Amino acid sequence: MTSLDLITRRFGLGCLLGLLAATPRASDARTPAVTRDLTPWHDPARVLINPHKGWYHHFPDNHPDKYRIARDADLLEFPGMDHLYLRLAWSYLEPREGEFHWEAIDPIIAKWTAHGLGIAFRISCKETSTDRPEQQYATPRWVKAAGARGGHYRMGQPVGPDGPWEPDFGDAVFLAKLDAFLAAFAARYDGRPEVRYVDIGSIGDWGEGHTWAGSRSEPGFAVRKQHLDLHLKHFKRTQLVVSDDFVYALRDPAERRALHEYVLAHRLSYRDDSILVNGYLAGHSETFTVRSPEFFADAFRQTPTVLELEHYGTVKRLGNWDARPGSALAQYGRGQTGPDYLRGALALLHATYLGYHGDAHEWLADNPELTQELLNRCGYWLFPLSLEYPPVLTAGRRAPFVLRLENRGVAPPYHPYELRLKLTGPGREWIGPVGRADRTWLPGAPIVVRWEAAPPADWPPGQYRLAIGLFDTDVGRERPVEFALKESKRDARGFYELAAVELEMPTSDTAR
Repeated sequence: MTSLDLITRRFGLGCLLGLLAATPRASDARTPAVTRDLTPWHDPARVLINPHKGWYHHFPDNHPDKYRIARDADLLEFPGMDHLYLRLAWSYLEPREGEFHWEAIDPIIAKWTAHGLGIAFRISCKETSTDRPEQQYATPRWVKAAGARGGHYRMGQPVGPDGPWEPDFGDAVFLAKLDAFLAAFAARYDGRPEVRYVDIGSIGDWGEGHTWAGSRSEPGFAVRKQHLDLHLKHFKRTQLVVSDDFVYALRDPAERRALHEYVLAHRLSYRDDSILVNGYLAGHSETFTVRSPEFFADAFRQTPTVLELEHYGTVKRLGNWDARPGSALAQYGRGQTGPDYLRGALALLHATYLGYHGDAHEWLADNPELTQELLNRCGYWLFPLSLEYPPVLTAGRRAPFVLRLENRGVAPPYHPYELRLKLTGPGREWIGPVGRADRTWLPGAPIVVRWEAAPPADWPPGQYRLAIGLFDTDVGRERPVEFALKESKRDARGFYELAAVELEMPTSDTAR
């Protein structure tokens, strides 16, 4: 049942048609409009928990036990925790050909989605540790046994058989086996409402798209395109994301640009895995360790992007969080700290989702105010500026309204949230859709919503209250989207009361 069906059932077809201006009666322009300034009700300090944006937690993180949640409350009480990011080697899920061990991840998914969290995936084909067979052979050993080419490498050098195995990412046997795995994986998870995105991790160390810790023999344009196409072939409904390293690792600038354009043309998006990585501070300090801001500047207009902080424990240990004397950030950071870099990177990446890459309890204990600040700033952050409306409405006659807003976040809303008008009086309530939030609600751009509404012709005269609300209707249960207005203006259902109007009955003059 659609939201329009629900409104029709609840408030009657006549009310809905009147609100949508389907009535043939002309607009009533007799009463000059007034403009209500909404800026005195702005509350930028209030923490907004909104859909399709926010924080994510890495677990598992390239290893089954990495960043295990110590207490459920560490996630359930984390402000704006949106999803779990599951990053695991292929070999854990298909240890023998055609034998799928979904139980490696399904209990995690079931537990946290029951609490309302989403999930995201990266399945890698190359890891760098060897403490478990599944880590040494992230691409399952049976793929090698089937004839796939590859080798054991560390830091550009061949090593013995005890080292991590890296497949030839363009090998025909490897690609055929990967194709079959992705078919099974997508059949199980593609299009599930809790899946935020699938991160393409089939090339490179840790699935990041580069082979810096391995062979340092980077796959070329044709191979990278094959990997994108395999994912596009199987994932038809879920957003696909790729590391910027996947594209940037191409050494030929023309090929790099062509692959970037291919990413955009197929509506894939980007994540950056390198914020505050120590090695990037010397060369990319001016862009807050964002190496490819131009990729994100193009992508964010159509798809949500993702920020990944370097392992938080590593950032602290190296002194880069507080710019400790002697640290790389103290040397290159121009007097800025780790939080300053995270703020700057968020803006350059236009990130809708961001991760701290560490222990949830430690991060939040260290950074409670920063967590709330960046939660508001990531993705969309909507401030209504003014409402233009007629102070007197005529029953049964359309009247014009204009709502102006500002997006102070770093990205637009990517889901078509429904803007609704509510008119309330003694014993009466009238609600209906009047517009939609979408990708055109960009940061820094004027946002103007215009509509006409007609109160029901049989409503009695008197004073009525006018309210607006924004709602996510994309999933089974409806969810309000919060504006950055004072909590006192918001009712329990997510509407913000903004004005009072008088309703009059049509006279002989207005009836014509």
